[in-house]
Amino acid sequence: MNRLSLHFSIIILVMATLCVHAEETHHDTIYFFNTWEQMLYFEPVSMLQDPFIYEQSPLQVYFEIEDEKWNSVIDYDFLGASIGDSIWYVNSNYLKEHFEGDVNLLKGYIPLFFNEKVAYFRYGGYSYGDSNIDHDYGLRSRMGSERTINHISWQYYNIDFEKHELLKVTHAVLSKLLADYHDLQMRYEGMKDYKKHEVIEDYFLKYIERASSDVLRPSVLDLVDYQELKKK
Repeated sequence: MNRLSLHFSIIILVMATLCVHAEETHHDTIYFFNTWEQMLYFEPVSMLQDPFIYEQSPLQVYFEIEDEKWNSVIDYDFLGASIGDSIWYVNSNYLKEHFEGDVNLLKGYIPLFFNEKVAYFRYGGYSYGDSNIDHDYGLRSRMGSERTINHISWQYYNIDFEKHELLKVTHAVLSKLLADYHDLQMRYEGMKDYKKHEVIEDYFLKYIERASSDVLRPSVLDLVDYQELKKK
């Protein structure tokens, strides 16, 4: 059986393994998806119940079972995953295969925010030399143009489906994104502290809100379908 057919066969595998929060009595069902259409309309192609959920950090997650063959499918063959219908992840290996830009350092499954018009995520890693990590994941401090969540430096990443480009949202990237919404661009570029993370975050989320409600903006599915047609 090849890898492509394997993941269609993962139908409710009930494992006698414990997830990270073993003391809890509820069961975690992980759903897997191959396309953005399946993600938007919640049409999973496979699911697992109670796999190991290994959190390298709050922004980097791995799903595993006691079968290396299945783990390879989980790692490489899916676009994304969800816990229930509300917590979503994108597969870093999918991003590396389909997008140019700031993709090389991405690992694991990354918490994803998306709707019909936009998609983005936050990603980062533990600060170098930090040997005393705890895991309540609260927002602790700000350093330069990045924030830290319990010693984890992170930035926003924007997924551009039209250009097939994935970039960290720096002040320069944000200015280009805001070009479609000139009033926001002018307000942002007029800010004294426009390079600070909290200002970048504020205006990036304003951009996401504006783009999400922009009736003239093509949908994710329109752009994905167009890219697929170009390949044929």
